[in-house]
Parts: sequence; C-alpha cells; structure tokens
Amino acid sequence: MAGTGERQRRPEIWGREIPFRNDHFTGREKQIAAMHDRLMTSKTAVIEQPSQPVPLYGMGGVGKTELATEYAHRYSAEYRLCWWVRSENPDLIINSLLNLGKMMQLEDMRLDERDYSLNLVLDALSRGKPYSDWLLIFDDVSNAGMVARFLPKGPGHVIITSRDTLWRRAIGVEGIEVAEFETDETITFLRSRVPALREDSDSEADNQRRRADVKELAAKLDNLPVAADHAAAYLMETGVSVQEYLGLLRENAHRLFATNVDIPYPEAVAATWSVSRQTISPEADALFTLMAFFAPEPIYKELILQPGKVTAPTEALQGVLDDAAEYRRASRQLARFSLAKINGVRDVIQVHRVVQAVTQGQLEREDPETAQSLRALVHSLLAASDPNAPDRDDSEEAYERSRQHIIVSGALKSPDPLVRRLVINQVRRLYRRGGFRESLNLGQAALSQWREQFGRDDRLALTLAVEVGAALRRIGRSEDALHLNEDTMRRLRELNETESRAYLLSARSYDLDLMVLGRYSEAVQNDMALLPIYEKVFGSDSVHTLETRNNIAIGLRCLGRFSEALDLDTRNYADRERLLGHRDTLTLTSRFAMARSERRLGHWDEALNMVREVHDALAEIGTPWNQFRLVVCADFSVSLRRAGFRDEAAAEAEENKKRYQTVLGPDNRDGLRAAVNLINDRRIMGDLPGAEELGKETVEKWEKVAGPDHPNTVAARVNFASVLRAEGNPRAARDLDENALESFTDIFGEEHPSTLVVMTNLASDLAAMGEVRLARQRGERSLELHRRVRGPDHPCTLATASNLSLDRRADNDPVGADELQADTIQRYDMTLGSEHPDSRLAINYGRIVLDIEPMMD
Repeated sequence: MAGTGERQRRPEIWGREIPFRNDHFTGREKQIAAMHDRLMTSKTAVIEQPSQPVPLYGMGGVGKTELATEYAHRYSAEYRLCWWVRSENPDLIINSLLNLGKMMQLEDMRLDERDYSLNLVLDALSRGKPYSDWLLIFDDVSNAGMVARFLPKGPGHVIITSRDTLWRRAIGVEGIEVAEFETDETITFLRSRVPALREDSDSEADNQRRRADVKELAAKLDNLPVAADHAAAYLMETGVSVQEYLGLLRENAHRLFATNVDIPYPEAVAATWSVSRQTISPEADALFTLMAFFAPEPIYKELILQPGKVTAPTEALQGVLDDAAEYRRASRQLARFSLAKINGVRDVIQVHRVVQAVTQGQLEREDPETAQSLRALVHSLLAASDPNAPDRDDSEEAYERSRQHIIVSGALKSPDPLVRRLVINQVRRLYRRGGFRESLNLGQAALSQWREQFGRDDRLALTLAVEVGAALRRIGRSEDALHLNEDTMRRLRELNETESRAYLLSARSYDLDLMVLGRYSEAVQNDMALLPIYEKVFGSDSVHTLETRNNIAIGLRCLGRFSEALDLDTRNYADRERLLGHRDTLTLTSRFAMARSERRLGHWDEALNMVREVHDALAEIGTPWNQFRLVVCADFSVSLRRAGFRDEAAAEAEENKKRYQTVLGPDNRDGLRAAVNLINDRRIMGDLPGAEELGKETVEKWEKVAGPDHPNTVAARVNFASVLRAEGNPRAARDLDENALESFTDIFGEEHPSTLVVMTNLASDLAAMGEVRLARQRGERSLELHRRVRGPDHPCTLATASNLSLDRRADNDPVGADELQADTIQRYDMTLGSEHPDSRLAINYGRIVLDIEPMMD
C-alpha cells in the first residue's frame, strides 16, 4: 500500500538534505517493519549500549534511498534530530557531519577546523549530548569498510544505504536486502501515479484491458522503481496510452541495445529516459546530458549558470549556461519528466546515479567525441567557479560546491592549467582549514596522476607537491613529508627556480620536517639562509617572511638559545601587531612564543602573565579548542606550576588531557607533549600510581611516533625517572637518567639546558642510592655548567645549588653546605620569593626535582 499516515511532529533538527516524502511511496512494509524492529530492539536490549546500524543494500535503482526517506518521515516523531549524510566518499561524509555540528550549535564548533570539528560532532553524538534520540542516514555508501570510522557509538540510530553487501565483515551487522518491486507493488505504484491506469470504469472490459496494460508495463520495466517513476511521469505529462508507450519502449530499446551494456537494468532505465528525451526541449536535453558528466551528487546552480565564462559545443547548451531563465525552464522540464530532481531551497539539481551512468555510458559508446567535449566542459565550469582565494574564509562555499565533482568528473586528468590550479587551491584550502586527511587524499591522487601524465618536473605538479608535503607532516608522516619536500626542492633547483614561490615554500616546509624529526640545528641554519631571500622576494612584512622568522625562533628555543629566540619573537610580535592587530591569531602566536622563551629564561612570573594574556584572549574571541588553543592551555598549566600554583596547574593539565583525547585523538604529538608535562603534575600532587601509568604510556607512544632517540622521547623518560625515584626505585631512575644524559649529550652537547637538567636529577638518583660522593661530583659539575649557561639566578641553577648543598652535607662538608644553602636561599628570595614551593624546599632541606619541557616541533 502507498505510504500514508498522519503528519508527524518535525524534529528540532531536520536535515535539509532529507528528500521530500514521496506521496506515491509503495510497498516495502516488511522492510520498514524489520528496520524499526532492529533499531528499537538493539537500542533497548542492553542498557546504555549503542544501537547497531541497519544497512540497506541492493542494486542501483531498487529504491534504497526512497525506503530510508520514508522511514525518516514515518518515524520522525521518535527523534529530536534527523540528518541525511551523503556518503559516496569520505569527503562528502565529513562535509555533512560538519554541517550537522553547526546545526547542533556545539560549543567550539568551527567549520574552518575540519578534523577537530569532525571529532567534536562524533563525540557529541556518541555521548548523546545535547541529543540522545537522533537518526543519521548514510546514503549511498560506496564501501562498507570506508564508513565505519564515521559511525557514532551513541544512543541514536543509524541507517545505511549501499550497493555493498559486506556489512557483517565491515561493522559486524547483517544488512537488509532491498530488491526490485514485486509485480503487485509496481502495479500499485503506477496506478497511484497515473489515474488513467486505475480500475474505475463501469465497463469490466475496460478494467481488464487496464489490468493487462499495467501488468505488461510492470514486466517491461523489470519492476525497477526508478524506471517505473520515469514511465509514470511520461504517461502523466503526455497522456499517451500504455500501448503507445510500450511501443516507444520497444523501439528505443532495440536502437539503444544493439550491443551489450555492462550496467544493471540498462534496458528498463535507458529505454524509459530515451522516450522522455524525445519530448523535452533541446535546452533541457542538453542540460540533462551535461549533468551526466558531473558527479552523481547535487549540482549547484552556480556551477552551471556562469554567463560568458565558458564556450559550450551547442547553441542550446550555451543558452542554458548563459541565461538564468533558460536554465530554470530546462531544469523544471527535467523535473516534470522525473529525469532530475530539483531542490529549490538549496538551488541544486540532481540526476539519479543509475540514469546518469547509463546516459554517460551510452554517449561514450555512440559518440565519444561529444562525450569528451562535455567532460572537458564540466572541467571548465569547475575551474571557472574557482575564486582563486584558498586562504580566504569567504571562499569556502564556492570551493565546497566544486570539490565533490573534481575526482568523479575526471578533472584530475585535465591538462587545462586553470583546472589544475583549482585542484591545487582545493588541496591548500583543505589543509589550511584543518582538513589534513581530506587535503592529503585529494593531493596525493592528483600528484600521482600529474606525475604520470605530465612528468615529475612539471611546474604545477611541483607546486602541488609543496601542499601535499604540508599535509603529510600534519598527520604525522614526517619522514614522507621530508622526502617529498627534498625531492621538490632538488627538481626546482635543477630548473633554476630557487627564488620561485614553490621553491621557497617547499624549503621552509622541509625545515619544519627537520624540526619535527628533532634535527633542530639543520632547520635553523637552513631557515636563516632562507630569511634574506624571503625578504627579497616577498618583502620584510610578508606573512611568509614573518612565518620564516617565527620558525627560526622555534628552532633556537629547541637548541636552548632562548635569548636569541626571544629577540625574534619580540620583533615578530611587534610587526604582526602593527600589520594584523593585537587580537589576530598570528599576533597571539608571537605573544605566546615570547612567553615560552621568557619561561625558559627563568622569568616565570613574566611568562605566566604573557601566556595568561593569550589564554584569556583566545577565550574572549571565541576561538575553538583547536590545535593552537590546546597548546596554549597546556603551556598555561606549565606556567602555573612554575610560578607555584600547583593545584591549579594540575587541574588545568588534567582537563586539557581530556580535550586532547576528544579533539585530536590519543596519539597526537601535541597531546603527547602535554602528557610529558602532566607526568610532573601527578608526581607533585602525590598521585604516583597515576604518574607512573602515564609515564610508561607516554614513553611508549613517543617511541612509536618519533622513535627512541627523539629529544621528546628522551624528555619523557627523564620525567618518568623522577616518578620512579619518588616511588623508591632510584636504581631504575638512574638507568633512565644515565641513558638520557648520553642521548642529550650526543644530540645537543653538554651545555644544553636539557642535558643540565638530567645531570642534576642523576645526582638525586645517586644520592637516593647512597652514592654520596658520586652524587656530589655530579652536582658540582652541574652547578658549574648551570651558572655558566643559565646564570646564577635562574631557578634551575638555584635548584641545582640547593640539592648540592644537601650532598655536600652528606659528604661531610658542612661549611660548604651552609655557605651554598645561605646563598641559594637569598637568591630564591630575590627571584621567586620565600613562599614559592621551591624556596620552601630549599629552606627546609628538601630535594628539588627538575623536569624537562618537551621541544616544540
């Protein structure tokens, strides 16, 4: 029976992608009942366990989407949120989920931080906050395994439509097969659409004839819903009889399928639309054929209607592309004959993917030259829509309109420089919006195609490689990024383009790769050599020049050259504030960098004030919990601890750890850096079991993502060693610290601040083991180096001196101990004040533990 029922209460959030309800929906009652039973049963079978998705699978054109649509409308009153997710590829899924997060008004949701925002949406759905009764419909999933990572594990419901059948293997659930209509269902559907087919005559002979006609038509249509829809539309629009229509179908089928066609249901689909195309206007037919070469997704009016920008192969098509009224007439005619669907709210038009595939395939066989011309025209339309501004926020909508059509339309193979520039801009735009994986997926596919098609030295391929390298680094593939950038630079050097934009950006990206890999000296030397070239090519106030200067400061900080880093940070801050204003993110980034340099110079109160300023500014301007804000918050907790606010520091660090897990995942490098510092907070607060657990976990993860010899891996071991010593296991601590001392000495030399910290802590290990003389010897050498490198009043120097006074006393040198302690307490009073926790420990003969902040890569 046709779908009917009372008008249901509309959910609070009703996705605008959800198709309108089909008033002629027919049959499928068993499938709908099975869907509802499985969704409700799986939800209530185990208390507080997520329900299982319900996949609907079957061949194209059998009505999977119509079935999911009917379910959404029929049971809408059971949900507060219903959302439609176009799912042919991951990019479409991400776009839809990001738009859902915006509609949910999630705190900190921002579409310009794509990876971060996607995690926020999935987390909110999984927790059921703010909506626990939600329905997501993932429509036209191309691959069962691909969609698994996007399925929320929450209390709501998920329906999936797909041609794939492997759901048990992919996500552990059985799907529901959707087949063709039963003959009775096809007949019911046709009669509901075409009144002339109904048995309402007083003549039994007429009724018998109609029964025979509609049964014959159903059989000719293979009981395929999409074909039945086209046939019904044609019969309604033209008023021809069923027998006339059957004759047209036979005539067109014979012409169309003289040869075999490798597509499901070719005759039923192609014959019905072929009949309809003989009735519509040349303009409508031209638009219909053109749409076959776009992706089988909604096509925005702005992509087609671009007056004067492209040249079409026919006058009829040119009129559609240039004249808004002509486009409207053509699109409405296609909709009347069910050759396309129009969504007036979004101003998009769409052809069913089965119809589109048959149309494209038929033209490619019969007239490959025209097919190629139309494909190139689609590429030109995509390129013409490019605002050529991938860094601007107001270009986002234009790029989203074209992105979903790039790969499917074959644009990656286009030799047109404008089309290729669009691809580069899309890759860059996605990367800068935080969509690193999306950027990488598109960029790698394009780069592979261009290298094969145009050669590895092609200028545009090399330009694209720079953007791909940046995306590789941001997802943690630093070695791959390094090799790609290295190759790009070499090729550009051989082409004598060392002052080109592509070369300079690639060189700077290469140096960032070096820093991520812990090769700080190389990175700083390279960037310092690049800086004057940047100033020459881009100008001293260019964003690129200031970014290069910023990177040099980061490298200097990693090398322990804090004063030099502070000078550069201060200059950058002044320039960015002058050019961009004091609240711009880049300006705040420089202020934050100044705070980091000040803290490492031992100016703990000044550093806290600076980082608090940035921390509060980001909150006031509504910055989301993106990468920068999370890093600032992590640094804020470190500055609080350094300044003596240990309770507040620990609370802030623990809360930020949760944010990192939610937003960036468990193995993000920034999150792991924050974890290295959190080890110290837990130890200081007396949570030794928690500190030990986190220490082991963090060391293992750093070894996995960066290798056993990376400076941050070594730093994690040093902080973990302090936990072991506090737990009464100084021998294990000593083993870790001795290895760390050797590693840091090899990497940085004896006078690097991190090396000095390990020296001081190793003396504490030895003292705890009763090795008094060795402890004093280590301490004496450490104090000598601390005073020379960091100055006599640096807090780390004072901590080393305080600990050494204890070891002198234990080594039967009370005079030396008293002199050193008195001098140290006086200096503490002048720098940190007598109430600082480290000052109190020194006064009370306690041992002070130094820790290492991981390097910023």
